[in-house]
Amino acid sequence: MAGLTSNANLLASSIQYVINVCMTVPALLFVDRWGRRPTLLVGAALMMTWLFATAGILASRGYWAGPEGINKTKEASWEVKGAASKGVIACSYLFVASYAPTWGPVSWIYPPELYPLRVRGKAVALATSANWAFNFALGYFVPPAFVNIKWQVYLVFGIFCLSMFVHVFFMFPETAGKTLEEVVDLFEDPNGIKNVGTPAWKTRITTKRARLLEHNEVAEADREKGLDVHEESPNRSGSDTVETKN
Repeated sequence: MAGLTSNANLLASSIQYVINVCMTVPALLFVDRWGRRPTLLVGAALMMTWLFATAGILASRGYWAGPEGINKTKEASWEVKGAASKGVIACSYLFVASYAPTWGPVSWIYPPELYPLRVRGKAVALATSANWAFNFALGYFVPPAFVNIKWQVYLVFGIFCLSMFVHVFFMFPETAGKTLEEVVDLFEDPNGIKNVGTPAWKTRITTKRARLLEHNEVAEADREKGLDVHEESPNRSGSDTVETKN
């Protein structure tokens, strides 16, 4: 659609792959500090922006390429040239750069953190199967969509990203730095919403306490939460308990 052919098209695709790999690195380093909710919300908002921008450019500066499409490719049903084509390419790069550190890795991190051990294996398997099923659906239905509704395809996916933002805000609790027991407590909170638990937008990141727990500094972590730790607390090795006497 951007008017690229042969080697230029291959080069543009290669740049996308490089961006995808490079922009995944920040998520590997900082996703636990960012938290799950902020990462997903920011990613959905940015991806929505670039998709709507692409749709706007194609609608205002593009034109129908005819029944045979560009270079006899029916799926390439809409064409832009000049500065508008560069804008479409830029939006595609920015979309990949927004996806790679957000929904790309977190969509794999988040499901295992949600479920208790008794159902985790089946739940994660179901989530992974659904992921690949929808990937297949995208590959199967998107080309005919470009033939039939042309640039409006980007509007559809932009609306999907808007729905993702709303869904995450209201239904995805923060799990970064929380133990499995703490995540279960979120869903079973008696003071929360019926059948939902603690409202997702009220959950917070607890990565500092998680780091303490990893080093078995449970007593210090519990003091931060205001819990009574005078009777018993694990030592740094995590194998014995230390009793305190008056």
